[in-house]
This record gives sequence, structure tokens and C-alpha cells, in this order.
Amino acid sequence: MKITHFHPEPIESLPFLNAGTGILPYFEDRLSVHHAIVDQLPDGLSAIVVTADLQGRESVPGTASLPARLLGEVMPQLLIERVFPLLDLEDPSRVAAFLAGDFYTLPGLEKRGGTGDVSSVWQAFSDHFAWVAGVAGNHDLFGPKQETRPERHPSMHYLDGDVVELAGLRIGGIGGIIGSPLKPQRRDESNYFQTLERILSQKVDVLITHDGPCGTEAGQRGDFRIRDTLEQHAPRLVIRGHKHWPHPLAQFSSGLQVLNVDKRVVILTK
Repeated sequence: MKITHFHPEPIESLPFLNAGTGILPYFEDRLSVHHAIVDQLPDGLSAIVVTADLQGRESVPGTASLPARLLGEVMPQLLIERVFPLLDLEDPSRVAAFLAGDFYTLPGLEKRGGTGDVSSVWQAFSDHFAWVAGVAGNHDLFGPKQETRPERHPSMHYLDGDVVELAGLRIGGIGGIIGSPLKPQRRDESNYFQTLERILSQKVDVLITHDGPCGTEAGQRGDFRIRDTLEQHAPRLVIRGHKHWPHPLAQFSSGLQVLNVDKRVVILTK
């Protein structure tokens, strides 16, 4: 699967509540939704929704007893109601999703960061779409016991060193970031690269990461060692988040493409 055209102007801008800095209170922000064309999609699909780092809450303020829902939890319904009609996408059951991690925000929006349960986000994408495949971010845990992996579900494909084939598309994933394995969703450097090499040796079409490679332009921040490893194996498309890029798409001479969806949504169609 290769991106043949990326529309730089958003097709929609969705409101959400963003956390303050500790001095300033939370505020209403906007999330950009972009459209990109790909040369092919998995069998039975008319689109794939790709997103990461939706670290906010729905635009309706909550209360202490009932906080506003996570932005990712309400995102599928927002897309169906406000964005899909713009692209003539009439059947959500023919849409899948790639999630590249970091979907938690503190209920009170009192500061940036925080780590917690994002099960409701994965469940919402699974409930609305054909299937979801993705990884955890370094702020993501699952369930009341704060596990590092969600419970298994037929239409949820959680990837962390795993490869899955869905409708003819081979998808690999590695979540979290490089860091102390004593903290959740972190691997030491050696383990990270061993896991990455093992995934890539299985000839994946799409690789989903949370952190990931740097790009080809100024401002496309990332890890040059991950970039070098990917270029040696050259999967067609890498999805990443964690660090925001002003220009979301990087194209390498090797044929590798990297799509950064930190704090944005991209909808892929043919």
C-alpha cells in the first residue's frame, strides 16, 4: 500500500478540549482531518482511518462525577457524522483503523501527560469499524488493572512485536518508546531494535510504531537509527506518532514512506 497523493489542506477541523500547562486551564483546540489517496486497499475496505496522540477530551466539559470522554472514544462517531459524507463513505463496516498510540488524557485536563486506561478508545474504533490494528503509546494502559496489553478481541489486533495478516495486508507493530523497561510501554535500546528487526524480517507491508524514524525535512523529528533500519528493509509504509511533524508525509529514495499522525487524523482511500 503506497500513498500516491496527500492533500495538505485539512478536509475538516474538529473541536476538542486540550489540557492546560498547569498555569493555564484547559482550552478548546482543533484537530485536523486530512485525506490521502493510496494505490490499493485491503479486500473489502473503502477506507482506513489512521491516527495517534489524541490526548484530549470531547468538547463538552464534564463534571467531577462524569468527566468528558476521551477524544479517541468519540472520534469514530465524529468521523462518521462529519467527515465520511465529505468523502462519500457510506458504510463504516467497510472502514478499518490504524492506531499509533497515546490516547489518554487526565480526566480534569489539569496538565499535559498522564498515563491511564485507553480501552474505551480501542473499543469505540472496534465497535464502529470493520477492524482496528495498532500499538500502545507510552501513556497508554488497558483496563481497571492498568495492564500493558488489552484483552483479546476478534476485531482488535494489538501489535507489540507482532505481525498480523488482514485481508491480504501484512501489518507489523511495535509500541511504546525506547527507555527504561521498569516503566510501562518502554523497551531498552537493544530489545527495541531486536524486536524491530524480527518484525521487518517477516516482510510486512505496513509497520505501525508509536515513536519512530525521522523524516526527510526539517521539523520531521525522530530516531535516525530507526530510519536506517527501516531503509535497509524498506516496508512500503510506516505509520508513527509521538512527535508532531508540520508536514505529515516523508518520502525516501528507497521507496519507504513515513506518515506521521501525531495529533491528526488521516483517512486513506483509493
